[in-house]
Amino acid sequence: MECLKIVSPSEWQETSELRQFYDDLANKPYCTNEKGTIFIRGKKHAIKHRFIQPNHPRVIKWLVFDIDHPDALFTFIDTGLPKPQVIIKNPKNGHAHYAYRLTTPVGIGGNSSTKAESYLRAVKDALCEALGADTSYSGNLIKNPCYIKDNAPTPKKTHWLNNNEDEGDRDEHETYLTGAQPSYTLAELADYLDLEPLYPQTKQEPANDSGYGRNCSLFEELRHLAYKCKTKSFNAIVRYLKPIAEKMNQRFDVPLNPNEVKHIIRSIARYCARMDFTASYKAFSKLQATRGAKGGRAKGKSYDEKRQQAKELYEQGLNKSEIARRLGVSRRSVINWLSNLGCENSHNQIIARLAVSDAARVLAYILPAAPGTGCLLRFYATLFANAALALPSCFLAPICFASYPIGRSTADPWFS
Repeated sequence: MECLKIVSPSEWQETSELRQFYDDLANKPYCTNEKGTIFIRGKKHAIKHRFIQPNHPRVIKWLVFDIDHPDALFTFIDTGLPKPQVIIKNPKNGHAHYAYRLTTPVGIGGNSSTKAESYLRAVKDALCEALGADTSYSGNLIKNPCYIKDNAPTPKKTHWLNNNEDEGDRDEHETYLTGAQPSYTLAELADYLDLEPLYPQTKQEPANDSGYGRNCSLFEELRHLAYKCKTKSFNAIVRYLKPIAEKMNQRFDVPLNPNEVKHIIRSIARYCARMDFTASYKAFSKLQATRGAKGGRAKGKSYDEKRQQAKELYEQGLNKSEIARRLGVSRRSVINWLSNLGCENSHNQIIARLAVSDAARVLAYILPAAPGTGCLLRFYATLFANAALALPSCFLAPICFASYPIGRSTADPWFS
Protein backbone atom coordinates (compact mmCIF):
# COMPACT_ATOMS: atom_id res chain seq x y z
CA MET A 1 0.00 0.00 0.00
CA GLU A 2 1.20 3.49 -0.79
CA CYS A 3 0.30 4.83 2.65
CA LEU A 4 2.42 2.21 4.47
CA LYS A 5 6.20 2.42 4.65
CA ILE A 6 8.36 -0.02 6.53
CA VAL A 7 11.39 1.54 8.21
CA SER A 8 14.50 0.03 9.74
CA PRO A 9 14.75 0.47 13.52
CA SER A 10 18.46 1.15 13.10
CA GLU A 11 17.51 4.44 11.41
CA TRP A 12 15.14 5.63 14.11
CA GLN A 13 17.21 8.71 14.94
CA GLU A 14 16.87 9.92 11.33
CA THR A 15 13.11 9.18 11.23
CA SER A 16 11.06 12.09 12.54
CA GLU A 17 8.17 9.96 13.88
CA LEU A 18 10.46 7.60 15.77
CA ARG A 19 12.64 10.42 17.00
CA GLN A 20 9.49 12.10 18.34
CA PHE A 21 8.50 8.85 20.04
CA TYR A 22 11.88 8.78 21.80
CA ASP A 23 11.66 12.44 22.84
CA ASP A 24 8.21 11.87 24.37
CA LEU A 25 9.39 9.03 26.62
CA ALA A 26 9.67 9.56 30.36
CA ASN A 27 13.19 10.04 31.70
CA LYS A 28 13.10 6.58 33.31
CA PRO A 29 10.44 4.45 31.60
CA TYR A 30 9.55 0.83 32.23
CA CYS A 31 11.21 -1.58 29.81
CA THR A 32 11.86 -5.29 29.34
CA ASN A 33 12.95 -7.90 26.84
CA GLU A 34 10.59 -10.62 28.03
CA LYS A 35 7.01 -10.60 29.25
CA GLY A 36 6.51 -11.01 32.96
CA THR A 37 9.42 -8.86 34.16
CA ILE A 38 9.84 -5.11 33.97
CA PHE A 39 12.71 -2.77 34.81
CA ILE A 40 13.09 0.96 35.29
CA ARG A 41 15.98 2.30 33.24
CA GLY A 42 17.21 5.61 31.88
CA LYS A 43 15.80 6.60 28.51
CA LYS A 44 19.05 5.91 26.61
CA HIS A 45 19.23 2.39 28.01
CA ALA A 46 15.49 1.64 27.91
CA ILE A 47 15.27 2.33 24.16
CA LYS A 48 17.39 -0.80 23.57
CA HIS A 49 14.74 -3.09 25.06
CA ARG A 50 12.06 -4.97 23.15
CA PHE A 51 9.13 -3.51 25.12
CA ILE A 52 8.95 0.02 26.52
CA GLN A 53 6.57 2.34 28.36
CA PRO A 54 5.30 4.96 25.86
CA ASN A 55 3.81 7.44 28.33
CA HIS A 56 4.72 9.13 31.56
CA PRO A 57 2.71 7.61 34.46
CA ARG A 58 0.77 10.87 34.88
CA VAL A 59 0.73 12.24 31.32
CA ILE A 60 -0.75 10.63 28.20
CA LYS A 61 0.99 11.66 24.96
CA TRP A 62 0.34 8.50 22.96
CA LEU A 63 -2.84 6.44 22.61
CA VAL A 64 -1.75 2.86 21.99
CA PHE A 65 -3.89 -0.15 21.05
CA ASP A 66 -3.22 -3.88 20.83
CA ILE A 67 -4.88 -5.52 17.82
CA ASP A 68 -4.69 -9.30 17.98
CA HIS A 69 -5.59 -10.60 14.55
CA PRO A 70 -3.46 -11.52 11.51
CA ASP A 71 -4.49 -8.55 9.34
CA ALA A 72 -3.95 -5.94 12.07
CA LEU A 73 -1.68 -3.93 9.78
CA PHE A 74 -4.61 -2.91 7.56
CA THR A 75 -7.29 -2.47 10.23
CA PHE A 76 -7.35 1.33 10.04
CA ILE A 77 -7.90 1.10 6.26
CA ASP A 78 -10.67 -1.48 6.54
CA THR A 79 -12.52 0.50 9.20
CA GLY A 80 -11.97 3.98 7.72
CA LEU A 81 -10.33 5.27 10.87
CA PRO A 82 -7.50 7.85 11.12
CA LYS A 83 -3.99 6.68 10.37
CA PRO A 84 -1.80 5.97 13.38
CA GLN A 85 1.58 7.69 13.35
CA VAL A 86 3.38 4.39 14.02
CA ILE A 87 2.44 0.71 13.66
CA ILE A 88 4.59 -2.00 15.23
CA LYS A 89 3.86 -5.46 13.85
CA ASN A 90 4.82 -8.92 15.04
CA PRO A 91 6.12 -10.62 11.88
CA LYS A 92 5.23 -14.08 13.18
CA ASN A 93 1.49 -13.73 13.74
CA GLY A 94 0.60 -10.37 12.19
CA HIS A 95 -0.58 -8.83 15.49
CA ALA A 96 0.23 -5.16 15.86
CA HIS A 97 0.32 -2.16 18.16
CA TYR A 98 -1.13 1.12 16.89
CA ALA A 99 0.27 4.39 18.28
CA TYR A 100 -1.57 7.71 17.91
CA ARG A 101 0.23 10.84 19.09
CA LEU A 102 -1.81 13.58 20.79
CA THR A 103 -1.22 17.24 19.96
CA THR A 104 -2.00 18.24 23.54
CA PRO A 105 -0.95 15.75 26.23
CA VAL A 106 -3.60 14.96 28.85
CA GLY A 107 -2.71 14.69 32.54
CA ILE A 108 -4.28 11.96 34.62
CA GLY A 109 -4.71 11.90 38.38
CA GLY A 110 -3.61 14.53 40.87
CA ASN A 111 -4.80 18.02 39.96
CA SER A 112 -5.55 17.17 36.34
CA SER A 113 -8.84 18.20 34.77
CA THR A 114 -11.47 15.52 35.30
CA LYS A 115 -13.32 16.70 32.19
CA ALA A 116 -10.20 16.25 30.06
CA GLU A 117 -9.69 12.80 31.56
CA SER A 118 -13.29 11.83 30.81
CA TYR A 119 -13.01 13.09 27.24
CA LEU A 120 -9.75 11.20 26.75
CA ARG A 121 -11.31 8.01 28.13
CA ALA A 122 -14.35 8.38 25.90
CA VAL A 123 -12.24 8.85 22.74
CA LYS A 124 -9.85 6.05 23.68
CA ASP A 125 -12.64 3.57 24.45
CA ALA A 126 -14.52 4.44 21.28
CA LEU A 127 -11.40 4.14 19.12
CA CYS A 128 -10.51 0.84 20.79
CA GLU A 129 -13.99 -0.49 20.05
CA ALA A 130 -13.86 0.67 16.45
CA LEU A 131 -10.44 -0.91 15.84
CA GLY A 132 -11.47 -4.17 17.45
CA ALA A 133 -8.50 -3.88 19.81
CA ASP A 134 -7.97 -5.67 23.11
CA THR A 135 -10.13 -3.84 25.68
CA SER A 136 -8.06 -5.26 28.55
CA TYR A 137 -4.79 -3.80 27.24
CA SER A 138 -3.79 -0.87 29.45
CA GLY A 139 -1.04 0.47 27.17
CA ASN A 140 1.60 0.49 29.87
CA LEU A 141 4.08 -1.42 27.68
CA ILE A 142 4.28 -1.30 23.89
CA LYS A 143 6.40 -3.08 21.29
CA ASN A 144 9.39 -0.77 20.95
CA PRO A 145 9.47 0.64 17.39
CA CYS A 146 13.17 1.45 17.86
CA TYR A 147 14.18 -2.01 19.08
CA ILE A 148 17.32 -3.46 17.46
CA LYS A 149 18.05 -7.06 18.35
CA ASP A 150 21.82 -6.68 18.16
CA ASN A 151 21.76 -3.72 20.59
CA ALA A 152 19.53 -5.40 23.18
CA PRO A 153 21.08 -6.49 26.50
CA THR A 154 21.98 -10.18 26.25
CA PRO A 155 20.14 -12.33 28.81
CA LYS A 156 21.93 -15.04 30.73
CA LYS A 157 21.35 -18.58 29.51
CA THR A 158 19.38 -20.67 31.99
CA HIS A 159 18.62 -24.36 32.18
CA TRP A 160 14.88 -23.97 31.68
CA LEU A 161 15.05 -22.18 28.31
CA ASN A 162 14.62 -24.37 25.25
CA ASN A 163 15.32 -23.65 21.61
CA ASN A 164 11.83 -22.32 20.99
CA GLU A 165 11.97 -19.81 23.84
CA ASP A 166 15.46 -18.38 23.48
CA GLU A 167 16.49 -16.25 20.57
CA GLY A 168 13.34 -16.55 18.45
CA ASP A 169 11.20 -14.64 20.93
CA ARG A 170 13.58 -11.68 20.70
CA ASP A 171 13.34 -11.04 16.98
CA GLU A 172 12.89 -7.45 15.87
CA HIS A 173 9.44 -6.05 15.21
CA GLU A 174 8.41 -4.60 11.88
CA THR A 175 7.91 -0.85 12.18
CA TYR A 176 5.61 0.94 9.73
CA LEU A 177 4.87 4.61 9.10
CA THR A 178 1.54 5.60 7.58
CA GLY A 179 2.29 9.15 6.46
CA ALA A 180 -0.22 10.50 8.97
CA GLN A 181 -0.12 14.07 10.23
CA PRO A 182 2.34 14.63 13.11
CA SER A 183 -0.38 14.42 15.79
CA TYR A 184 -4.12 14.50 16.46
CA THR A 185 -6.27 16.47 18.85
CA LEU A 186 -8.95 14.56 20.72
CA ALA A 187 -11.56 16.45 18.71
CA GLU A 188 -9.99 15.33 15.42
CA LEU A 189 -10.09 11.70 16.53
CA ALA A 190 -13.65 12.11 17.80
CA ASP A 191 -14.76 13.21 14.32
CA TYR A 192 -14.18 9.63 13.13
CA LEU A 193 -16.11 8.13 16.04
CA ASP A 194 -19.61 8.00 17.41
CA LEU A 195 -19.05 8.69 21.08
CA GLU A 196 -22.66 8.79 22.24
CA PRO A 197 -23.56 5.10 21.95
CA LEU A 198 -20.08 3.87 22.82
CA TYR A 199 -19.19 6.02 25.84
CA PRO A 200 -21.81 4.59 28.26
CA GLN A 201 -20.92 1.05 27.21
CA THR A 202 -17.17 1.29 27.82
CA LYS A 203 -16.92 2.75 31.30
CA GLN A 204 -15.66 -0.45 32.95
CA GLU A 205 -12.03 -0.51 33.96
CA PRO A 206 -9.49 -2.73 32.15
CA ALA A 207 -9.51 -6.32 33.35
CA ASN A 208 -6.54 -6.04 35.68
CA ASP A 209 -5.86 -5.09 39.28
CA SER A 210 -2.80 -2.85 39.29
CA GLY A 211 -3.51 -0.72 36.23
CA TYR A 212 -0.39 -1.90 34.40
CA GLY A 213 -1.99 -4.71 32.39
CA ARG A 214 -2.78 -8.35 32.93
CA ASN A 215 0.84 -9.52 32.71
CA CYS A 216 2.13 -7.08 35.30
CA SER A 217 -0.86 -7.61 37.58
CA LEU A 218 -0.32 -11.37 37.61
CA PHE A 219 3.43 -10.93 38.09
CA GLU A 220 3.02 -8.54 41.05
CA GLU A 221 0.73 -10.94 42.93
CA LEU A 222 2.68 -14.12 42.20
CA ARG A 223 6.13 -12.83 43.09
CA HIS A 224 5.19 -12.05 46.70
CA LEU A 225 3.88 -15.59 47.14
CA ALA A 226 7.11 -16.97 45.67
CA TYR A 227 9.24 -14.94 48.06
CA LYS A 228 7.59 -16.72 51.00
CA CYS A 229 8.09 -20.18 49.49
CA LYS A 230 10.42 -22.20 51.74
CA THR A 231 11.97 -24.24 48.95
CA LYS A 232 14.55 -22.68 46.64
CA SER A 233 14.30 -25.29 43.90
CA PHE A 234 13.32 -23.91 40.49
CA ASN A 235 11.04 -26.83 39.61
CA ALA A 236 9.40 -26.83 43.05
CA ILE A 237 8.59 -23.11 42.78
CA VAL A 238 7.12 -23.65 39.30
CA ARG A 239 4.90 -26.46 40.59
CA TYR A 240 3.81 -24.32 43.53
CA LEU A 241 2.93 -21.24 41.47
CA LYS A 242 1.31 -22.91 38.46
CA PRO A 243 -2.13 -23.72 39.98
CA ILE A 244 -2.24 -20.36 41.75
CA ALA A 245 -1.41 -18.48 38.53
CA GLU A 246 -4.02 -20.37 36.53
CA LYS A 247 -6.69 -19.52 39.10
CA MET A 248 -5.68 -15.82 39.15
CA ASN A 249 -5.73 -15.70 35.36
CA GLN A 250 -9.39 -16.70 35.31
CA ARG A 251 -10.32 -13.44 37.04
CA PHE A 252 -9.57 -11.44 33.91
CA ASP A 253 -12.37 -10.77 31.45
CA VAL A 254 -9.97 -11.90 28.73
CA PRO A 255 -7.49 -14.35 30.33
CA LEU A 256 -3.87 -14.49 29.24
CA ASN A 257 -2.94 -17.39 27.02
CA PRO A 258 -1.21 -20.31 28.82
CA ASN A 259 2.16 -19.57 27.23
CA GLU A 260 2.27 -16.06 28.75
CA VAL A 261 1.32 -17.41 32.16
CA LYS A 262 4.10 -20.01 31.86
CA HIS A 263 6.70 -17.36 31.10
CA ILE A 264 5.65 -15.26 34.10
CA ILE A 265 5.87 -18.27 36.44
CA ARG A 266 9.30 -19.29 35.15
CA SER A 267 10.65 -15.77 35.34
CA ILE A 268 9.69 -15.54 39.01
CA ALA A 269 10.98 -19.04 39.77
CA ARG A 270 14.30 -18.32 38.07
CA TYR A 271 14.83 -15.23 40.23
CA CYS A 272 13.78 -16.88 43.49
CA ALA A 273 15.88 -19.99 42.82
CA ARG A 274 19.11 -18.01 42.75
CA MET A 275 18.33 -15.66 45.64
CA ASP A 276 18.68 -16.39 49.36
CA PHE A 277 16.31 -13.84 50.84
CA THR A 278 17.11 -14.84 54.44
CA ALA A 279 20.82 -14.21 53.99
CA SER A 280 20.25 -10.98 52.08
CA TYR A 281 17.83 -9.74 54.75
CA LYS A 282 20.35 -10.43 57.52
CA ALA A 283 23.11 -8.72 55.56
CA PHE A 284 20.90 -5.70 54.93
CA SER A 285 19.88 -5.53 58.60
CA LYS A 286 23.54 -5.65 59.65
CA LEU A 287 24.40 -2.89 57.19
CA GLN A 288 21.56 -0.71 58.45
CA ALA A 289 22.58 -1.29 62.07
CA THR A 290 26.16 -0.27 61.28
CA ARG A 291 24.99 2.88 59.50
CA GLY A 292 22.63 3.72 62.35
CA ALA A 293 25.33 3.29 64.96
CA LYS A 294 27.66 5.63 63.08
CA GLY A 295 24.93 8.22 62.75
CA GLY A 296 23.97 7.89 66.43
CA ARG A 297 27.54 8.39 67.65
CA ALA A 298 28.08 11.37 65.38
CA LYS A 299 24.82 12.99 66.43
CA GLY A 300 25.45 12.26 70.11
CA LYS A 301 28.90 13.82 70.00
CA SER A 302 27.56 16.98 68.40
CA TYR A 303 25.29 17.54 71.42
CA ASP A 304 27.96 17.11 74.12
CA GLU A 305 28.46 20.85 74.46
CA LYS A 306 24.74 21.53 74.80
CA ARG A 307 24.41 18.79 77.41
CA GLN A 308 27.07 20.47 79.51
CA GLN A 309 25.42 23.86 79.08
CA ALA A 310 22.09 22.38 80.15
CA LYS A 311 23.67 21.00 83.30
CA GLU A 312 25.28 24.35 84.18
CA LEU A 313 22.05 26.27 83.59
CA TYR A 314 20.13 23.74 85.66
CA GLU A 315 22.56 24.14 88.54
CA GLN A 316 22.04 27.91 88.31
CA GLY A 317 18.35 27.35 89.06
CA LEU A 318 16.75 27.67 85.61
CA ASN A 319 13.79 25.40 84.91
CA LYS A 320 13.81 22.88 82.07
CA SER A 321 11.54 24.88 79.76
CA GLU A 322 13.79 27.94 79.96
CA ILE A 323 16.88 25.79 79.37
CA ALA A 324 15.26 24.21 76.31
CA ARG A 325 14.37 27.67 74.93
CA ARG A 326 17.90 28.99 75.39
CA LEU A 327 19.57 25.97 73.81
CA GLY A 328 17.07 25.63 70.98
CA VAL A 329 16.08 22.04 71.78
CA SER A 330 12.95 20.32 73.02
CA ARG A 331 12.07 20.14 76.69
CA ARG A 332 12.10 16.34 76.46
CA SER A 333 15.75 16.45 75.31
CA VAL A 334 16.67 18.55 78.33
CA ILE A 335 14.89 16.13 80.67
CA ASN A 336 16.72 13.17 79.13
CA TRP A 337 20.09 14.89 79.28
CA LEU A 338 19.73 15.86 82.94
CA SER A 339 18.51 12.39 83.82
CA ASN A 340 21.52 10.78 82.12
CA LEU A 341 23.86 13.22 83.86
CA GLY A 342 22.41 12.30 87.28
CA CYS A 343 20.89 15.70 87.95
CA GLU A 344 17.79 15.88 90.21
CA ASN A 345 15.31 18.55 91.10
CA SER A 346 17.11 21.87 91.53
CA HIS A 347 15.90 22.57 95.09
CA ASN A 348 16.66 19.06 96.27
CA GLN A 349 20.04 19.08 94.57
CA ILE A 350 21.13 22.40 96.05
CA ILE A 351 20.17 21.47 99.58
CA ALA A 352 21.78 18.04 99.28
CA ARG A 353 25.06 19.71 98.41
CA LEU A 354 25.04 21.84 101.54
CA ALA A 355 27.32 20.98 104.40
CA VAL A 356 25.76 19.71 107.63
CA SER A 357 26.20 23.06 109.34
CA ASP A 358 24.53 24.81 106.40
CA ALA A 359 21.63 22.33 106.65
CA ALA A 360 21.20 23.28 110.28
CA ARG A 361 21.01 26.95 109.28
CA VAL A 362 18.38 26.05 106.70
CA LEU A 363 16.18 24.35 109.30
CA ALA A 364 16.54 27.26 111.64
CA TYR A 365 15.43 29.56 108.83
CA ILE A 366 12.58 27.51 107.39
CA LEU A 367 10.73 26.30 110.49
CA PRO A 368 10.20 29.75 112.09
CA ALA A 369 8.88 30.96 108.71
CA ALA A 370 5.99 28.49 108.76
CA PRO A 371 2.62 30.16 109.42
CA GLY A 372 1.34 30.01 113.02
CA THR A 373 4.74 29.36 114.57
CA GLY A 374 5.66 30.95 117.84
CA CYS A 375 8.37 30.94 120.45
CA LEU A 376 7.83 27.27 121.17
CA LEU A 377 8.40 26.39 117.49
CA ARG A 378 11.51 28.52 117.43
CA PHE A 379 12.81 26.64 120.48
CA TYR A 380 12.24 23.25 118.85
CA ALA A 381 13.71 24.52 115.60
CA THR A 382 16.95 25.49 117.34
CA LEU A 383 17.00 22.20 119.21
CA PHE A 384 16.42 20.21 116.02
CA ALA A 385 19.03 22.23 114.16
CA ASN A 386 21.65 21.40 116.82
CA ALA A 387 20.67 17.73 116.69
CA ALA A 388 20.89 17.79 112.89
CA LEU A 389 24.60 18.34 113.08
CA ALA A 390 24.94 14.64 113.67
CA LEU A 391 22.76 13.65 110.66
CA PRO A 392 24.09 13.11 107.10
CA SER A 393 22.88 15.58 104.52
CA CYS A 394 21.23 12.79 102.47
CA PHE A 395 18.61 12.42 105.26
CA LEU A 396 18.32 16.11 105.74
CA ALA A 397 17.68 17.14 102.15
CA PRO A 398 14.17 15.64 101.75
CA ILE A 399 13.04 17.21 105.01
CA CYS A 400 14.34 20.62 104.01
CA PHE A 401 12.81 20.39 100.57
CA ALA A 402 9.39 19.48 101.97
CA SER A 403 9.53 22.39 104.46
CA TYR A 404 10.93 25.01 102.11
CA PRO A 405 8.29 27.65 101.23
CA ILE A 406 7.21 27.47 97.58
CA GLY A 407 7.44 31.19 97.09
CA ARG A 408 11.10 31.55 98.05
CA SER A 409 13.73 31.89 95.35
CA THR A 410 17.13 30.26 95.13
CA ALA A 411 18.47 33.80 94.93
CA ASP A 412 17.71 34.33 98.66
CA PRO A 413 20.79 35.18 100.78
CA TRP A 414 20.70 31.91 102.72
CA PHE A 415 21.60 29.96 99.55
CA SER A 416 24.79 31.93 99.01
